[in-house]
Amino acid sequence: MTGVPTVGATRPPTRLKGAPEALEEQGYAVLPRAVPPERVAGALRLLNLEIARSGIDPSQVPHLQQSTFFPHLRWNGEVWDLLPVAAESLIRQSPEDEWGEAQLLLRFPDEATSWPLSPHVDELPPWAAERSYRGVVGVALTPAGPEDGCLRVWPGSHRGQPADPVPVPLGPGDVVVMHPLLGHSGGLNRGASIRMSVYFRLISCAEGARDA
Repeated sequence: MTGVPTVGATRPPTRLKGAPEALEEQGYAVLPRAVPPERVAGALRLLNLEIARSGIDPSQVPHLQQSTFFPHLRWNGEVWDLLPVAAESLIRQSPEDEWGEAQLLLRFPDEATSWPLSPHVDELPPWAAERSYRGVVGVALTPAGPEDGCLRVWPGSHRGQPADPVPVPLGPGDVVVMHPLLGHSGGLNRGASIRMSVYFRLISCAEGARDA
């Protein structure tokens, strides 16, 4: 696969106080304001320009919301500038590990009024063979609160001891780091705006290693 662009080499550090313990015990950790506003703005501009240039087929929206929008932009520099060094450190990236394609998520306001919450874990791309994810990193580009259908997680599910689901509200530039076996789900967007985020997934160099 293509290597990660080097445009993010000067990304500023983020403090990790309490994050390693949260990731181990709960299966996820939030890094507030881990991505500088100018990098969030750069990614938002990229996505909004693509919407203006190419549009979105309404019939494809349900499928794209479950996969990725604009797959041709997944290795773009503005996208990979969002990945904070702190997240790479938190999931203990090794030089041999490999990042998968970025996932560009746009959640349009939903007309539905109910949504059955059902946890899932992310599937590996076919090219990863027998390897496994080391960690999942999500970056919020827009406000994502409960009304916007923010991420829900089942704390402890990565250890086979799931608690009740809890919302994970994020502001622009906030980052969530998840264990690859943590059950999670999105919710209905009852807000007025498109919820935008980007997810990165690190694939371990070793077979069967899922130890975020």
